Amino acid sequence: MKNLLLLSIYLTSFFGFTQDQDYFVINNKKTFCTDLEYSITAQSYLRSISYTDTNGKKIEIKGRKNVPDITSFYIDNIIVDRVPQKTNKPDKYVKWARRIIDGKLIVNFYSSSMTTHNFNSAAKPGRHNSVTTGIVKHYVKMPNGTYYDIFSSKDRKKHIIPYLKKCKEFNSTYDGKFKIQEFNEIIVLYNQLCE
Repeated sequence: MKNLLLLSIYLTSFFGFTQDQDYFVINNKKTFCTDLEYSITAQSYLRSISYTDTNGKKIEIKGRKNVPDITSFYIDNIIVDRVPQKTNKPDKYVKWARRIIDGKLIVNFYSSSMTTHNFNSAAKPGRHNSVTTGIVKHYVKMPNGTYYDIFSSKDRKKHIIPYLKKCKEFNSTYDGKFKIQEFNEIIVLYNQLCE
């Protein structure tokens, strides 16, 4: 009975620890850890990373040139991937986008907004003008690593939809119009039928 209790405690602690464990990905290899944190520069390059490794050692790496080439973070059950800022220039600036769909096709979503205030001294006192601008990225990552912008009609018609239609199971199941508002559900269906 005592051995069974010890085995139960060991398995619970082992599986409980690994399921809640953070990780980051370098060259398709996961590094498991806890207390994972990172910071980025204004251009979204990694500035620092800190974590506790599986041996309990606290690791902290600072400096853009010192931080390893990380492609994904898994923190608190959320995956954040490094994606190109522009799909047609994948080797230029990057963004870190939340993975909202996982599978053969991956979908990432990024949203950022900024509000600027303009005050006009010639106008009535207290009068000001606020303008909010934003960036939204909604990308699908193909199995070959190429990204396409779901918001781009050209990317949908030339690349994404033809790829989806190559799967017989998907073609026989989906008979919709490929509306942009339904694209997340379309990708989920594809991943379920065509893995």
